[in-house]
Amino acid sequence: MFWSTVLLSSLLYALVIFVLFSGLLVVGGLISNDSMLHDYPPAIQERHGPKTPRGARVAVWMSIVVAAMFIGASVAGVAVLRDQLGGDIGFRPVFVFGTVAFFIFNLLDLFVLDWWLFCRVQPRFLVPESTRGMAEYRDFSFHWKVMIPKPVPWPLLMIPGYGAILGGASLLFETLW
Repeated sequence: MFWSTVLLSSLLYALVIFVLFSGLLVVGGLISNDSMLHDYPPAIQERHGPKTPRGARVAVWMSIVVAAMFIGASVAGVAVLRDQLGGDIGFRPVFVFGTVAFFIFNLLDLFVLDWWLFCRVQPRFLVPESTRGMAEYRDFSFHWKVMIPKPVPWPLLMIPGYGAILGGASLLFETLW
């Protein structure tokens, strides 16, 4: 029961974060469809040119909101997990919670947002007019290479790193309070 609660909580937390993150991408894209240009394949960035001033401002605000969203949701997720498990839970359950949740979130990001929405659907709120129809939008391997770059796959290393940060913060909180 203990670990099933941790894993189910991780799944639900990942889904909540994914929905919030997806909503933010839609809103940011609707405000300025070049706001995420820095994450696009190089050929698309080159054809479009630099971000518009509006796109640059939206990108900054989106970064701030994403950081606040992850911090707030992390605190809320760990608090709910502590309540479900009956109080102080230490490092390991929170480490597993954070690692599994961030892993699921990254898979959803890759499969749903990158490969399905960006590479397949290509909605107008993600595709600046000057770059419509470019073959690079269908480059599935680009997103895989971003997630697992060589020689060090640092984005993958961030997954257990996120769990370790959450677990350490939880342990510190329980020790001090």
